Formats: sequence, C-alpha cells, structure tokens
Amino acid sequence: MANLVVLARVLLLFGVVGVWARKTYLDFWWIDLAMVFLLVVVIVLDVVDGWVARKRNEASDIGALLDIAGDRIVELVVWVFFAIRQHPDGTPYVPYWIAAVIIARTVVTDLIRTVAFQQGKTPFGTKSMMESGWAKELTASRWSRATYGVLKTVAFCGLGIVLGLERMGQAGGAFIQAARPVTDVLVYATAVFCIVRAVPVVWDGRRYFAATPTQP
Repeated sequence: MANLVVLARVLLLFGVVGVWARKTYLDFWWIDLAMVFLLVVVIVLDVVDGWVARKRNEASDIGALLDIAGDRIVELVVWVFFAIRQHPDGTPYVPYWIAAVIIARTVVTDLIRTVAFQQGKTPFGTKSMMESGWAKELTASRWSRATYGVLKTVAFCGLGIVLGLERMGQAGGAFIQAARPVTDVLVYATAVFCIVRAVPVVWDGRRYFAATPTQP
C-alpha cells in the first residue's frame, strides 16, 4: 500500500506539470493556481506513505529506497520544469545552473547510497550509512528534514503561484511584483540547503568507495 502511495504521488505530479505546461490557458488561469494545492498534496503524501508503511507493518529497505526514488522524481521534475519555463520577460523561473547542480547532487548522493545499500546500509534508520554525529544531524534529524521539506514546499508553491498570477495578465501585476522577489529568495535558500545536506552523505559515504585489497 505504501508503494502505491508513492506511485500516486508521481502520477499526480505529472498531472500538475501537464496542466502547467499546456499552451492554451486563456481564461483558465485559476486552474494553474488550483494546481498549487495539488502540488501541496503531492508533497504531503511523502509523509503519508511513511505513515502507511509503519501502520501496516510494510516498512522495508526496498520500500525506503522507493520512497527516496519518489522524492527524487518529484523534486527533479519540478526543478527542471521551472528551469525551462520562462517569465514573460524571457528569464527562467529557476536559473539553469540551480537545476543542473541539484541534478548532479542527486546523482552523486544516490550513487553513494546505492553502493552503501549493497553493503547492507540504508540511507536512514537503524542501519543508516551515516555514522558521524554531525552527518546524522544534517541528513536524518527531524529539524533538518522538516526544514528542507518546508523550504521545498513553499518555494515550489511560490513558483506555481507566480506562474498562475502571470497568466492572469494585468490583474495579477501588483501581486507578481511582490511574489517574484520572495520566491527567488526561497528558490536560492532551498537550493543551498539541498546542497549543504549532501555534504555529509559524500563525507560518510567515502568509506564505501575505499579500495579493498585484492586476494592473490
């Protein structure tokens, strides 16, 4: 059941992005704003799938990896979408380099976690690959995960709201002037915190790539 929740998140996300990506949107700007609510649902379902797994005693190492995969799809699709989407003035909603850096960060950390998983370690939990106290604090602590989750949610929703306001035309002009700078700050803050949280994964993960002596 928990895995079905992950699948539902991904499908719902593609529905949201599909609506935002449509070319004919005159007189339907309110749909774009409605998609912001659905995006919140997509993100909140990340908490729901974990709760379902524990409630139904379905927690497993594979399930944890699937949960992370779902998170990755949600994050990267949204980052890429807004990196290729442009404001009416021709500037992208998200600078291209931010999307590129986050994609590279994701590939590196997930590679490390895959190697660690082959050695019996999981990203979080009792068999966590994180061993340093500061590393656990930055990656697995409740405050860190909650802070990143809130930053990500608010930044993504802010981008969606700006998109909807811009499609309102002149009616959304005053709101856009206030919303765009705030959203830009949230995007940078989210990207920086995302990168900072990757540092301990790389640091503690280096041991899994240490060369092992070959047998004669």
